[in-house]
Amino acid sequence: MSFCEKVKKELQEIIPLPKHCKLAEVAGYVLCSEKKPVDKHDISVLKSLTDGLGNNDDLIKMCGIEEKNGLYFLENKGIINRTCCKRSFLRGAFLRAGSITDPNNEYHLEFTSVTRSGIELLYNAANSFDVEGKITSGKSRFRLYFKDADKISDLLNIMEAHVSLMDFENARILKEVRNNVNRKVNCETSNLRKTAAASEYACECIRFLEERHVLNKLPDTLQSIAELRMENPEKSLSELGEMLEPKLGRSGVNHRLERIITIARDLKGKEEQND
Repeated sequence: MSFCEKVKKELQEIIPLPKHCKLAEVAGYVLCSEKKPVDKHDISVLKSLTDGLGNNDDLIKMCGIEEKNGLYFLENKGIINRTCCKRSFLRGAFLRAGSITDPNNEYHLEFTSVTRSGIELLYNAANSFDVEGKITSGKSRFRLYFKDADKISDLLNIMEAHVSLMDFENARILKEVRNNVNRKVNCETSNLRKTAAASEYACECIRFLEERHVLNKLPDTLQSIAELRMENPEKSLSELGEMLEPKLGRSGVNHRLERIITIARDLKGKEEQND
């Protein structure tokens, strides 16, 4: 069973007690339908939502819904004025034409409706809880979608899918921990590569000065750090500083190596000019 199916199964088992909430849920369900809900699945869902309020045609009239050219429109918008009814309205719409992706893969929840007025009612209902989505259209349907994890979490709570909400948050936490670990590993790997590249370049400069018999003419402080770098190419600047006597900080080690590199560059530049 997919995550979306689990959410819908949980929502279908929620039976609103007040009649006005039941009607609001049916209104959300019917408004997202492309045709009169008469197939076996729709009848089964509506029976579970309404708990004997009447047959489908009676319910549609009770909800203040009218059919025009095969499409449904909510004429009595007062049916979703209450906060509790807005929850039920969103729940009914999600049961009929909602979807949510597995949070282990990506974050995406959406409602669809065949009418713009229907999708705008859903937008306003969600927005009344400070959860703003985005509306798009295509292939004769309108979509209200959410890609922000916090908003999706809020919507699951609003629709009272509390078990699914916990599953969503657990997956979200694991995903964030995994992403943080990957970021740290990538950062450390990048730093190691930069350290290795800088060490290799410093060693090249030191060898260049050795070949020109210049290194042994440099101050003792530069000769000692050059010797340490050649013997310990894998060590960090801080580690090299700990090996000196007296010890030297990272910036001090970097400064001495930069002086060696500058001397090597200048000498190389002069040789190129003479050539």
